[in-house]
Amino acid sequence: MGNSSKVIDEILNVFSKIKDEDFDILENAILKSRKIFIFGTGRSGFIGRCFCMRLFHLGFNSFFIGETITPKFTEEDLLILISGSGEKSLVLNFAKICKREKGKILTITSSKNNKLAKISDLVIVIPVSKSIQFGNSLFEQVTFLFFEEFIQKFIEKNKIKKDFMKERHTNLE
Repeated sequence: MGNSSKVIDEILNVFSKIKDEDFDILENAILKSRKIFIFGTGRSGFIGRCFCMRLFHLGFNSFFIGETITPKFTEEDLLILISGSGEKSLVLNFAKICKREKGKILTITSSKNNKLAKISDLVIVIPVSKSIQFGNSLFEQVTFLFFEEFIQKFIEKNKIKKDFMKERHTNLE
């Protein structure tokens, strides 16, 4: 299997370090919010879009920042920011806007010791360290799986029927 088994081993190793309480933190933040806004740059943005779509399928008012249909952010809303480094200026700017509007910030990042984590209300750490992969691939992969696991747990806990989700799924594909 070569290097692919090393990649899978890396993913499983990091994923196993995520705390059960992190799923609860995310769930509580989402349930307390009127609208959920999500943002990340680059590949983290793609992961955020995937999660945003699934939240929509579950019936939440979820939006990816930058889309033309993004509504106004208010103090009743949640901003989920995805940033491995927690230092990107664009992500930090959205966090500052959120703070100004008195909304909640939940950050998914690789360390609690970065600028974004320090100004966030809630932080979930995807504990990556060194990786054989290029860039932030390991962070992005585990973040995607964390979100997918969250969605599955939420579906099971709340006994959400797949038909409900299908009704909210696009038919223009």
